[in-house]
Amino acid sequence: MKKLIAASLVLAAVCGLVIACQGIGKQTFKHETSFEASLIKEIEIHNESWDIELKHTDSPNITIACVGKRQDNESDPVTISHDGNKIVIAQEDQGGMGGFTFSKKGTVYISIPDHTVDAIALNNDAGDIRMKHVAVQNLVMINESGSQLLEGLSADKVEFMTNDGELQLKDSSLNELTVTSGSGDSYITGVTSPLMNIASTAGEVSVKEIEEGKRLRVETESGDIGVSYAKPPASIKLAANSSTSDISVNLDGFKEQRRTDNAVAGTIGNASHSLELSSHTGTITVK
Repeated sequence: MKKLIAASLVLAAVCGLVIACQGIGKQTFKHETSFEASLIKEIEIHNESWDIELKHTDSPNITIACVGKRQDNESDPVTISHDGNKIVIAQEDQGGMGGFTFSKKGTVYISIPDHTVDAIALNNDAGDIRMKHVAVQNLVMINESGSQLLEGLSADKVEFMTNDGELQLKDSSLNELTVTSGSGDSYITGVTSPLMNIASTAGEVSVKEIEEGKRLRVETESGDIGVSYAKPPASIKLAANSSTSDISVNLDGFKEQRRTDNAVAGTIGNASHSLELSSHTGTITVK
């Protein structure tokens, strides 16, 4: 017991020393730059650990502001380059224990006028992503472990690829949505999109208060699936499969055509739109 206590005290002391050492020599890093939005068609972001916040602006310019910390002898932790009609933002960690940090060092703020940028591509390692009232043609987000919160997004085609991070998408209008998730949960609320395709390995998928679209397909390996409509759908062909045999469908006008231990199928109206749900070990609820 004494050896265990001693080892714990040593570990705590080492951790405290490392954290204290990381605080020594830090200085504030601030940088801001603007670009005429009419000249920019694409924004590409590569982020290691800082938070990223994208938002709407009424200004005719795209503005990028970086606020955070860096070590005295470090080069700039965020670089911004402009090549033709493309902006590239790169945040790279330096120093520390092989790049490992005990806390996030800063935030990159990006303000974008509506419908000026054709494409945003964001490759994120460990930072959290926030996006509010952004209008863009195409959005691709590749996320390793940070959380993602997007609200009021307007876009033609959106794709999220996440390994281990939570996704929340709220009150948005999209023509096509694709979500591929590893172990993170996906919460889609108040989203209008004719085409949704959501696949998860181990996370819960919740699609709430949505408008009836042409096709909604959700598949999980082990997570539960929940779907609810803002108003009763008028024309749906539903097919739900779950190995747990726990499938609940509570929709006005739903005519059940087939039910087995693992599947439910049926229609509403002339069944011109499709709802396909599949979970290998999770429950399925539709209302």
